[in-house]
Amino acid sequence: MFRFIFNRILQSVAVIFVVVTITFFMVRLAPGDPFSSERRIPDYIQQRILEHYGLDRPAVEQYWRYLQGAAPKRFRPDKLFTDDPLLNAFGIDLGPSYTSARTVNQIIAETFPVSLELGAWALLIAVLFGVSAGMTASVFRNTALDYVPMSVAMAGICLPTFVMGPILALIFGVWLGWFNVSGWFVPADRVLPAVTLGLVYAAVIARITRGGMLEILSQDFIRTAQAKGVPYGKIIFKHTLRGGLLPVVTYMGPALAGVISGSFVVETIFQIPGLGRQFVQSAFNRDYFLVLGTVSIYAVLITLANLMVDIVQVILNPRLRFED
Repeated sequence: MFRFIFNRILQSVAVIFVVVTITFFMVRLAPGDPFSSERRIPDYIQQRILEHYGLDRPAVEQYWRYLQGAAPKRFRPDKLFTDDPLLNAFGIDLGPSYTSARTVNQIIAETFPVSLELGAWALLIAVLFGVSAGMTASVFRNTALDYVPMSVAMAGICLPTFVMGPILALIFGVWLGWFNVSGWFVPADRVLPAVTLGLVYAAVIARITRGGMLEILSQDFIRTAQAKGVPYGKIIFKHTLRGGLLPVVTYMGPALAGVISGSFVVETIFQIPGLGRQFVQSAFNRDYFLVLGTVSIYAVLITLANLMVDIVQVILNPRLRFED
C-alpha cells in the first residue's frame, strides 16, 4: 500500500511540473503582452515596465525564477504576511498580478473558497441524484422507474453547462423569479450554479451506477443469497452496493476534474467571483502570473483528487495494489 501511494505521488508531482512548464511557455507565445492597450505607450515607459517585472529577461531565466518562487519552502515564523496565506504557510510566491494591485496569492486566497464551495455543492448534487437514480433504475429495471431516470440522464449528458445554465436562469430566475440570475450574495444564489454544474455529472453517475449494480445483481452469489431467503433490501445495500459503486468511484476522478474545470463556464454565466472567472479574465488580459497561478492550483487539485480516488479504489478492491 505504501509503495502504491508513493508511486502515485511521484506521478502527480511529474504531472504538475509538466503542466506548469507547458503553460508557462504557451502564455509567452500568445500574441500581445499584459501592457498592450489601444492607447500607445511610449517605448521607454514600456521598457521600464518590462524591466520592473523582469519580462525583458530571457524566457528560460523567467521560467527558472518563477519555479523558485512557486516551489514550497520551509515555513519561516520570522516573516509573517497576514494577508498572504500561501506565503505564510508554505512560502509559495506566485508573483504579482499585472492587472491588479493585489498579488496572485491574494487573488487566489480570496476567490478559491468561492469556487471550492460551488464545486462541493455541485459534487454533492451529482452524487446524491446520480447514485439514487442509478440504484432505482437497476432495482426496477425495464419498468417506468428505469426508463424515466435513464431518459432524463441521457438528456442531461447531451446538454452542456453553457446551455443548461442560461435555460435554468431563464426559467427559475427570469420567468419564475425564484433565484437571482447572477451574483454570490445570499445562500439561494448557490442553487442555480450548483445545479447547472452538478446535473451533467449526476446523469453520468446515474448510468454508471445502474450498469455496475446490474452487473453485480447478475452474479451467482446474489442468486444464492436470494435462494437462501435473504431480504432483498439487505442484498441491495450490503452485497450489491459496494461492488456496484466501484465504477462510480473510478469516475469520481474525472468528475472532480470536470467540476473544477467546468466552473470556468458556470462562474462566467452567473457572474460568480470565483477562481474560474479570474482565470478567464486573466487569459483575456494576458496576465501571465495569474494564468500560471490558477493553472497551477487547478493542476494540484485535479492530481490530488485522482490520487484520493486511486487510494479509495485500492481500499474497496485490494487486488488493485498488486497491479501497480
